[in-house]
Formats: sequence, structure tokens, C-alpha cells
Amino acid sequence: MIDTQRLKKIKRRLGIVPDDTKEDDLLSDLVDDAESYFKTLTGSAEIGSKYNFMIENVVYKLYGRKGSEGVTSETVDGYSVTYQDWDNLFKPYMAILNKDFGLDGSQRQKGKVTFL
Repeated sequence: MIDTQRLKKIKRRLGIVPDDTKEDDLLSDLVDDAESYFKTLTGSAEIGSKYNFMIENVVYKLYGRKGSEGVTSETVDGYSVTYQDWDNLFKPYMAILNKDFGLDGSQRQKGKVTFL
């Protein structure tokens, strides 16, 4: 379950009145999805608090897609909509994630050498 402070922050950024609880379950689901994707992407079991802004920004993207999750491109009277794939949700943060988790292979594993 999403903590109260985080939920208030997300609601504030999305323009949802704090007392409105109709979207709470949906927002919790979106946070869970974003966290699961982050863990799968990075291979980490826990998410450090310094990555909360990434999770929240992905939640904003997912919330904005509500009702049209499958849209890849749509144009109506000059108004165009294209959504990113799951693979691209964390794309703006890949430089940070590569640095911290070595997703691009930049981090080498420490090992040891034994001479006989």
C-alpha cells in the first residue's frame, strides 16, 4: 500500500483534491506497477528513496494514459497522441540507472584471483 505522504504528493501533482479517494486504489496499483518494473529493470530487491522521483514520474505518465493504454499513435483534427512503450518509461533516467546499476555493462563485478 502506498504511504499517505507519497499519495498526497502524487494527487497534488495530478490535480486531484486530497480528500478525493476515488482514485486511491488506481494510484496504488500504478505505484506498484512502476516499482515492479523498476525492480525488474535494475535487478534490485528494494528501491532506495533517492529513486522515488522516478517512480512518481512514471506514475504520472501511466495515469495520463488511463483509458487509452494501448494507444501507440493517434491523430484527430491535428491533435496527436503517441505513448511510450513500457521499455521507455524509465528512458529519461537511464543515465542515472546505468551509473548506479551498470545496466549498460559499465560496472564490472569485483572478483578475486587465486594463484596456486
